[in-house]
Amino acid sequence: MFDSGLGGLSVWRAVARALPDWPVTYLADQAYLPYGSKSREELTERSLRIGHFLHQQGAALLVVACNTATSAAVDVMRRELPIPIVAIEPAVKPAALASHSGRIAVLATEFMLQSARFRSLLQRHAGTVEVLPRPGRGWVELVEAGELDSQAAKEKVAAVVEPLLAEHVDHIVLGCTHYPFLAPLIRELVGPDMVLDDPADAIARRAADLLAGMTPSQPAGYRFYTTDDPAHMSDVLPVLIGQPYPVLHAGI
Repeated sequence: MFDSGLGGLSVWRAVARALPDWPVTYLADQAYLPYGSKSREELTERSLRIGHFLHQQGAALLVVACNTATSAAVDVMRRELPIPIVAIEPAVKPAALASHSGRIAVLATEFMLQSARFRSLLQRHAGTVEVLPRPGRGWVELVEAGELDSQAAKEKVAAVVEPLLAEHVDHIVLGCTHYPFLAPLIRELVGPDMVLDDPADAIARRAADLLAGMTPSQPAGYRFYTTDDPAHMSDVLPVLIGQPYPVLHAGI
C-alpha cells in the first residue's frame, strides 16, 4: 500500500482487519508531500517508482491508498505493473444512491476535484444528485502532524464544514484518505444524522477478494516505510493507529 503520506493509514486499518493472515507493507511518500501541488507527470513518475519498489519487496497486490495518485496515475500503473492494483476513489456512487435530500458534498484535494477522473466519476454515478465539491485546505498537513484535536484543526475543519450545514446535504463524502482521521471533528459539527462516506472498507473487501485462494509468501505482519524522516512517522503512528511500529527509510 502507499499514499503521499499518512492518510492512507485510514485504509490500512481496514485492510489489516480484512487480511489478518497477510503481511502488509505501507509506504508513505512524505518526502514528496503534498501530492495535490504536483503535476500529473510528477505523480505518475512517483507512483510508478513506488509501485516497482513495493513489487520488488514481494507485493502480490498493490493498494493505491491515495485519491490524488489514483486520479493521476492508476491507468498507467495498471499497464506497467505486473500485479493487481486496487485503487481508491471518492464514494460518490453509494452516497448518491442513498441520498434523500438530493444533495451531497465531496471533500477532497483541489487536484482531485479538478481532475478529469473526478468529472467522469460524477458523470457515471452522481445521476440527478447535486454534488458540492469542497477542498479541505490544510487538512492533510494536520493529519501528517498528528493534530487531530487541536484548536487549529477545529478551526480548519469548521471553515469547510460549517457552510455546508445550510446547504441541506445529507451525505459528506470523504474523498481524501487523510480526512477520516478528522471525522470526529466533522461529526461534532454536523450531528449524528449526517452520513460520512469513507470507501476504506470497500477497498479492503476488494483486496481480500483478489487475494482469495492465494497463499502469502511471507508470514503475517506489518512493515512501514517513509521516503522522509522515519523518526517523524514513528512519532505519529501511535496517534493515528493506536500503537507504535518501527519505520524504515525508502530511498526512492
